[in-house]
Amino acid sequence: MAEFVKKTALGYKAVQGGQSDYDCTHVILTKAEYENLCSDIRTAENKARKAEDDAEQRVKNIKAVANRDINDVKKEAALQAENVNRELAAANEEISYQRRLNENLLRINRERANSERKLKPKKEHTGYVVCSSSERDYTFRLNRKNHKIVLWETVLQSPYPIDFTEEQARKQITEELFEQDENGKFFISRIGVTASYAAGFASMVSDNEWADEYKKYNVMLERKLRMNFRVGYWEIAFYHTKPLNCVPKDMRMC
Repeated sequence: MAEFVKKTALGYKAVQGGQSDYDCTHVILTKAEYENLCSDIRTAENKARKAEDDAEQRVKNIKAVANRDINDVKKEAALQAENVNRELAAANEEISYQRRLNENLLRINRERANSERKLKPKKEHTGYVVCSSSERDYTFRLNRKNHKIVLWETVLQSPYPIDFTEEQARKQITEELFEQDENGKFFISRIGVTASYAAGFASMVSDNEWADEYKKYNVMLERKLRMNFRVGYWEIAFYHTKPLNCVPKDMRMC
C-alpha cells in the first residue's frame, strides 16, 4: 500500500493526514504498485497512440475516397467534354456543309439569273444592275418645321428571283451590298455610294456624329425592298444624298 511521507534531514517520515496532509512531500509505492502504475501508463500511452493512428488512418481513408470521387468526377467531366466536343465538331461540319451547299445554290441561281438577263460574264457577274437613278423631292420635319430638299433615289435589281422569301432576299442583298473587298470598300461603292445611315435624313442631320460628317459621303438612307413581277426579281430602292458615279457598264441594264 502507498505511504504518504515527508522528507526530513534523517530520511522520510510518515504524515498523519495522508495524501491531504499539508506536510506530505512524497508517496512511497511498493514494487508491485510501481509496476502496476507503469503498466497503466504504458497502456494509456498505447491507447493514445492507437487512437492517433486510427484517426490518421481515417483521415487517409477519407482523403482516398475524396480523391477517388474527384477523379471519378474529372473522368466523367472529361468524358462529357469529349462528347460535347464531338457533337460540336459534327455540328460545325454540318454547318460548313450547309454553308457550302447554300453558296453553291446561290452561285447556280446567280448564273441562271445572269444568263436570263444576258449579263456577262455569266459566271463572274455579281448579278446586280442599276434599273434607274433619279432626283426626288424629299420632305422632312426638323425642329417642328417642314423642310424640303432634293435627294436621289436609285433602284438596284438583285439576282434573286421573287420565289425567294422577303427574309431570304433582305439578308442576301443587305450582306452583299455591304460586303467589303480586300481594300475595305463596300460593293455598293462601285456605283459611288460610300456610306450608309439606316434611318431618314432628319435623323441623320440631328445626329451629332453625322450632322456635318455626312457631307463628305454619298450616304445611303432609307431603303425598301420590292418585288418586280414583270421581270421576276427582287429589287432594292433607296435614297442617297448625292448622284451616283458613272455606273460601270456591267452594272447597267441591258
